[in-house]
Amino acid sequence: MSIDLRLEPDEEEILEGELLDDDDPGPRPAEPGPAGPGPWWRRQLDHVPAGLRILAGERAAWLFVTEDHLSDQAVALHILNGRHQVWEAARGAEHTALAARAAQQLAAADTSGAAAQAQGVTPAGHTAAKRAELAARTAAAQWEQKAAAVLALTYTGHAPVTPGEIGDHRRRMSHRRRIRLALTVLGTYGLPGLLGGLPTLAVEGAATGAAVVLAAWGKSVLPRWRSGRRAEPDLAYTMPDGGQVIAPAGQQAAGNQAAAPGGAGSPTAPSAPPAGNPYPIRQAQGVQQAGECIHLALLAEGLAVGTVTDIAQERWGWRAVAHLTKGRPSGLVAKLADLEVLLGVREGGVMAQPQKAAAGSVVLRVLTGDPFDPMPPHPHYPPRSNSILKPATLGPSMDGTPTQVTLAGQNVMVIAVSGGGKSQIVRNVVDYITSCTDAIALDIDPTGRGFGPLRRLAAMRAYDEERIDAVLDWAIREAEIRTERMGDDVDNWQVTDDDPAVFAIVDEHPQLTKEQKQKVIKLSRIGRKARVTVVLLSQDATSDVVGDAIADTFGIRIMLPSRKADVPLVVGSDTAVNEGWMPHRLIPSPGDWDPADAGCFYIVAPGLRDPILRKATHLDAQAATLRTQERLAAGTVTITPEPADDSVGEELPPVLMAIRAAFEKHGDPEFLTTDEVLDHLATIGDEWRKWDGQEPADRRREGVKKIGKELKEAGIKDLSTVRRFDLDKKNPPSGYWLSSVEKAFTSLPDENAA
Repeated sequence: MSIDLRLEPDEEEILEGELLDDDDPGPRPAEPGPAGPGPWWRRQLDHVPAGLRILAGERAAWLFVTEDHLSDQAVALHILNGRHQVWEAARGAEHTALAARAAQQLAAADTSGAAAQAQGVTPAGHTAAKRAELAARTAAAQWEQKAAAVLALTYTGHAPVTPGEIGDHRRRMSHRRRIRLALTVLGTYGLPGLLGGLPTLAVEGAATGAAVVLAAWGKSVLPRWRSGRRAEPDLAYTMPDGGQVIAPAGQQAAGNQAAAPGGAGSPTAPSAPPAGNPYPIRQAQGVQQAGECIHLALLAEGLAVGTVTDIAQERWGWRAVAHLTKGRPSGLVAKLADLEVLLGVREGGVMAQPQKAAAGSVVLRVLTGDPFDPMPPHPHYPPRSNSILKPATLGPSMDGTPTQVTLAGQNVMVIAVSGGGKSQIVRNVVDYITSCTDAIALDIDPTGRGFGPLRRLAAMRAYDEERIDAVLDWAIREAEIRTERMGDDVDNWQVTDDDPAVFAIVDEHPQLTKEQKQKVIKLSRIGRKARVTVVLLSQDATSDVVGDAIADTFGIRIMLPSRKADVPLVVGSDTAVNEGWMPHRLIPSPGDWDPADAGCFYIVAPGLRDPILRKATHLDAQAATLRTQERLAAGTVTITPEPADDSVGEELPPVLMAIRAAFEKHGDPEFLTTDEVLDHLATIGDEWRKWDGQEPADRRREGVKKIGKELKEAGIKDLSTVRRFDLDKKNPPSGYWLSSVEKAFTSLPDENAA
């Protein structure tokens, strides 16, 4: 059977109309029908010629196998939906990975929780397991927040499709159809022909002819089966206002600038300046709009910015790199306050960090949320669990990494205006030092506040002028003694439990006398190698307060909310502000009702040289009090004042040394009763036990007489018992103040003094 596919001239108009359907509006000709009356089967056969003419008109689709029947608009929509599918796959993969991390942390938390409740667990094991459970649950919550943020991101990668892209995609679609047709023909005729020979081919040819006749009949009877122009697919996302599906002729392909969720992509701003006015960055939908928003704000301030690249969405806002084409980064830094207004963020919400490796590049951090929410809990340090030779953790940085510093052998400077959170840094440092077995802290504060709830852990306390002089003199003498003892082959004092590192923590430095300030500077200069160092705290760092000691002797410098004039002095660079050090833009707390930026800080320390914002973890007064009680019960690290050289050590009054040892035995409380002192003296000699059978009052009276006599013979006149009416008005106990005992060491006559 042969089929003539040639068209008569008067049939061309009919075929053109028949290639339209309900999805492609246009005039439709009369449906081809039977030639005339006759049997039913004859009428059905009359449909076949009309159907063959329709098949002939559709040969471009089924014979030449092209996608020319698709409109440019439909092909463009296919391309746009393909881009969106790629972005969706990337977002789904990242969300799955983050959710898996959260599930791992939750599983670890459940395991730790079960271990804490296990039968036979020790108290220490229970505490460790509960801490591990809390840390794991905190980490899980953070991963869940990140996963939720990724899932909440919207697609912002729309870019119009260029005519060149449409042509390329149409050719790729046609190639795929041709490959499918070739495989179908090969499978239908080639392989069976090779295996079955001519009889098989004859059968398949007859079946093919029958299929063509059936298809022709169907094309004539069923108009919707005809291959007119296909309906355009729906766009899988909402196109931005003013967006186009097909780009005007001549426009370059923009490509898919959509970032993978979480800022994985880094779209680059167009080479030409973006058009439009600046708008709040909270309105930005994804990285492309955020980059445009930042670029517009920079241009509005008159800055010569070529591109804004490496845009990344962080949990606290946006990070981007601005590339200047003219001028210096200092010009951008000077505009930060104005940029905050244009971008609609809080005061101090735009941070700039010029890049040393690329002079015209500036890293911008735009805060739309709290960079330290959630804030990790303050580390728990069990009594006698640390060494000062290991790093202490002060708190997290904006990028999520912990701020770790090794305090041994370092002088520390902490600068903060009132309400800046200086007490948080002090409490963190003291908490770590007093958890170590090889370090002690000296509490020096002319205001009398000192370490607050941790003050009882101090090896020495000095709150008045006379006592401050005495403690500073002791620290200087200790540094000199250690320096003399170090051999020529020793660079630094070897810190041990018996020879601990000493930290003279001096609060409210400006309120010291001129002589005391000179002593602090002297100690900072001579004590580093001897591991007797200074932690100096002040509200300002102007030269009349700290002199020229900062850059030379303080290896760790911490700046909380501070004055702008202090920044170059503390950093040690006249251009510190232009380099990105901006503690002066942090907002101090006006009161308990508003923490503001209290506790946020910048730090200069070994290994920490970048101006990254950080925040101190918070140890509240109640928790600090509990830690003080735990450490006093476990025994604190103490150090006995030493003479200037060993040759006169035996000349120190034995009774004074014994009284000091009694305080040390009880954890160096502020006050020790006479009975407690006599109980200790009874352990060092029989002469202190001869009143054991007498009444307590008689024992105290005789014991105090003997103590007073020996102190008088040693030339010590100011150390005597006092009664504490504040403890018991009716029967006040007698005893000795630790401050009076330590003062006695500095008031020894010349033949005994160091």
